[in-house]
Amino acid sequence: MTKPQVDNKANQKERRIKLHKSLANPVVQSFIYGRSVCIVLLLIIQILLFLIFFLWFNYYIEYFLAIRLFASMLFLIFLINKKEKNEYKLMWLLPVIILPLFGISFYILVHFQIAMSKMKVRISQAAKTPKTRDANYYATNIPYAHIHDIVTYLKDTASFPPYTHTSIEYYPSGEAAFPEMIKALRHAKKFIFLEYFTLFPGQMWDTILDILLQKRTEGVEVRIMFDGFGCTPISPRNYQKYLKSIGLQHVAIFVPIIPIFAAYLNYRDHRKICVIDGKYAFTGGINLSDQYINKTHKYGYWKDTVVRIAGPAVRSFTDMFLDLWNIVTNTKADCKPYVDIRYKKYDVQGVVIPYSDNAYNDNDIAENVYYYIITQAKKYVHITTPYVILDNQLMNALVFASQRGVEVTILVPRTIDHYITFCTGRTFIKSLIDHGIRAYEFTPGFIHAKMFISDNTTAVVGSINLDYRSLYDHFEDAVFIYKNPVVAMIESDFQKTKAQCTEITAAVYKKIPLLQRMIGRLFKVFAPLL
Repeated sequence: MTKPQVDNKANQKERRIKLHKSLANPVVQSFIYGRSVCIVLLLIIQILLFLIFFLWFNYYIEYFLAIRLFASMLFLIFLINKKEKNEYKLMWLLPVIILPLFGISFYILVHFQIAMSKMKVRISQAAKTPKTRDANYYATNIPYAHIHDIVTYLKDTASFPPYTHTSIEYYPSGEAAFPEMIKALRHAKKFIFLEYFTLFPGQMWDTILDILLQKRTEGVEVRIMFDGFGCTPISPRNYQKYLKSIGLQHVAIFVPIIPIFAAYLNYRDHRKICVIDGKYAFTGGINLSDQYINKTHKYGYWKDTVVRIAGPAVRSFTDMFLDLWNIVTNTKADCKPYVDIRYKKYDVQGVVIPYSDNAYNDNDIAENVYYYIITQAKKYVHITTPYVILDNQLMNALVFASQRGVEVTILVPRTIDHYITFCTGRTFIKSLIDHGIRAYEFTPGFIHAKMFISDNTTAVVGSINLDYRSLYDHFEDAVFIYKNPVVAMIESDFQKTKAQCTEITAAVYKKIPLLQRMIGRLFKVFAPLL
């Protein structure tokens, strides 16, 4: 491997400062790339069509209305027969019935994107090629009969095998995890793979970037993949060119988006994966931006969590990254040199199963794992999530768990980051607390951690929120942990976090401003798009 020609450090720093100063305003970028622009444009078009027919083509208005009715009927027949959640179908009925042309046009805009269609084809083709894994790398005989069913599901249906002899370190915040990530990156000898929804200039990303540039001069292979929507504030294509210009040649964007007409906020790469030499893998809730390590405080204190995996289970994270890398870059690079390596085996109890999910596999892996934990719980289910927007299956599972005596507790943020999502989420929380489920607000700021803990035996830590996007539409990742000593640490941190929260009771909900409650109920029907 030849070493790249890179600028000296002074020039790199100067160029980086100039580039960061030239970054577009995040608010402006979010507007330009946001779906709200599409909605407004489509509504204006429909209103203009009505005005045109009423003012200038009044004689043909009957034909216009007949076409609208016929289009609505065809679309409803199509929607009823489509394989989707019933809540998702119901959401589209209202706009199609009231404003058919707008509703149908918006549906097409959301679901039929050229870039995403190509992605779906590539994923389907990759799925037809079964994975061949040497049994030496994962546990063929799991000594824990109680989880035989979920092990079978993840291994046989979703192709995510179980591992033993795997060490897990748990970090209760981004600032606790960051020094360990830096330490591991600095010791990299062969390769570094980074895949994140968001990266943004600042102390966190600039520190990592300096290390990556140094490692390239040492011959370490570096690959970076970031989401085209999650990184809109830094103009993804321009930033990709910049990274390549300073010596990082392997940089991929997950579906770059088109300004104004970028309706697909869903179907994003929301995963958080860092793999180093096949020795360590980091995942959890943090992205590569200063707010995740509390260097900035836009939402108060940012509560997040990270786990570091060491041992045989790292193989699955390497697989996850390379599989998606090949799909995004449309390449067929051989993964074996990166995954078929010698893994250190740790003298640690328990089973570890890294897994991922995407919008196109028709398996709902993320939801099924959460559902499994809820339905198998005997004592408690403890959940941390920034968003609570549930389908009927998970809602019923949580309620039934509570009704059969399982303690169900959910920690959510008090701070608002997305107003409509926050208001809508509170309506779901109201339904949960009405059925005996305990919900608490994290008062110091924003809780971004995505975790499930149950019965002192089971935990899941990853990127998967408790909402429609994460459970059905996004590319996500997590790690299922059973009877590993780290479960006790995760539960202990949950209790410490809960001590910083205040409970949301029915009385507290009534004190929420009437406007927020009305907005929440109004948008609840559109929950699958929030």
